[in-house]
Amino acid sequence: MIRHVLFYGVLCAGMSWAASVGVFLAYNTLASAYIFSQFAMSHTHLPVSEADEYLHWVEYAALHTTNIKSGWFNFVDWFMSYLNFQIEHHLFPQMPQFRHPKVSPRVKALFHKHGLPYDERGWLPCMRDTWMNLHTVGQTVNKKQ
Repeated sequence: MIRHVLFYGVLCAGMSWAASVGVFLAYNTLASAYIFSQFAMSHTHLPVSEADEYLHWVEYAALHTTNIKSGWFNFVDWFMSYLNFQIEHHLFPQMPQFRHPKVSPRVKALFHKHGLPYDERGWLPCMRDTWMNLHTVGQTVNKKQ
């Protein structure tokens, strides 16, 4: 309730009702696209488990999750609110997100010790992989119709 009061009463003060609703819809469209793209980068381009395939939860995190590198001045950490460390997030969901960079080297060492992949990519290459995967999946759906 407070969010809407502040949004319409402060941010949209002086706007018509229709303009305020338009600003709200534009704001939510941008926010939804941001959230989808950031979460999709860590999940969508990797293979899916087979129906009868059993993976231990650590194996599942290793095989079906990607981390996004922090980038210059750790900008990606800030931009993605430390959820660019999705492997650590899946392994330790209750851990505060800002701690993920601290445990990341230990998780990498654990994965290396047990022969598990630690998929870590740059933001731009991972975004490209994500969009290419969405295109490929879309093409397979079009072929079935």
